Amino acid sequence: MMLPTLQFGDAEHALAKQIRVWIEQHDPGEPPAEYAARMQALIAWQRQLHAAGFVGLSWPVEYGGRGLGLAAEAVLTEELGRSSMPELINRLALYTWGPTLLRFGTEAQRHRLLAPMLDAGEIWCQGFSEPDAGSDLAGIRTSARRDGDALVVSGQKVWTSRAELSAWNALLVRTDPDQPPHRGLSLLIVDMRSPGITVGPLRQMLDEPHFSEVFFDDVRVPATNVLGSVDHGWEVAMAAMGFERGLFVLERSTRLLRRFDHLVQELADRGRRDDQVASRLGVVRAHLDVLQARVYSTLAGQVQGTLRPGATSVDKLLLTVADQELFAAAFDLLGDDAASADHGWSQDLMLSRSVSIYSGTSEIQKNVIARQMLALPRNGA
Repeated sequence: MMLPTLQFGDAEHALAKQIRVWIEQHDPGEPPAEYAARMQALIAWQRQLHAAGFVGLSWPVEYGGRGLGLAAEAVLTEELGRSSMPELINRLALYTWGPTLLRFGTEAQRHRLLAPMLDAGEIWCQGFSEPDAGSDLAGIRTSARRDGDALVVSGQKVWTSRAELSAWNALLVRTDPDQPPHRGLSLLIVDMRSPGITVGPLRQMLDEPHFSEVFFDDVRVPATNVLGSVDHGWEVAMAAMGFERGLFVLERSTRLLRRFDHLVQELADRGRRDDQVASRLGVVRAHLDVLQARVYSTLAGQVQGTLRPGATSVDKLLLTVADQELFAAAFDLLGDDAASADHGWSQDLMLSRSVSIYSGTSEIQKNVIARQMLALPRNGA
């Protein structure tokens, strides 16, 4: 049986050309090295793209989009990646929570929250991981109790990307502790400016506060900010993960292909054309081609509504392998010079190590595949 794949027609090819020409005329140049300045430059970049009509291409017109298909979003994603243009700083909102709001949100939530996502006027973060739960979302302890017309949240989240910049947090909490682990959860849309929220940056090896831990001390969240329904947040969270691993994986795979071309060129410039190099590069390229074919199939499944539960965990695993294999190969083949060369290989290698952790560890992804796609029993039962 042949898997579906995303189709590109004349309209998408014309859009790609339009974006390419616009990029040539609006290249922002190298981003600032300093973190805060770089974040502001990324916000300005997304604002420019939005003003040009290239953000929210598949979203309904009434919410600020252009009403085009998902293939149009894929075109933008690929053109940005191929041209080395900066990422969309609010891509978590655009790729994950915008589509989730379109599926589960109320009309009031959609009209209030969707439009500011597009121009990065309101950045979003995601509160899933916890110190004692990690990638095991069923084990979260951050709680929310009903108090009149609000839910009162207490607990802690960790590894929250760009929490310090965010206006909103898609927060998974436990609202019924007596339910089994995957039940009794709710998804709240939390205003990060609310009293009782403390954000503590977690500096990583690159000495940047990309991640934070976030503390919630009796934070009041209006009941109207529940996404979906109370105690049914697991369904919402799983749908959000499915959306996230579509366009995000396509963006990442496109950028990895560009870095692969850089590696091939650098090795050629050094006269490295032996069989060992060819064999290693062939393995890396195979991983990248499989990854891209897979994500096209995933996006087609999203369009057709045929994506199987747990299927995007395959995409995440393939991304992990391709990403880490590429930069490990770069260090092995370039040798000691890779660490000192001004081509970003050291930073890419360090970043690649996190791929097997963020958005669910590889171990969690394998469990999801085993249970949801292969129907294998738990604990040998």
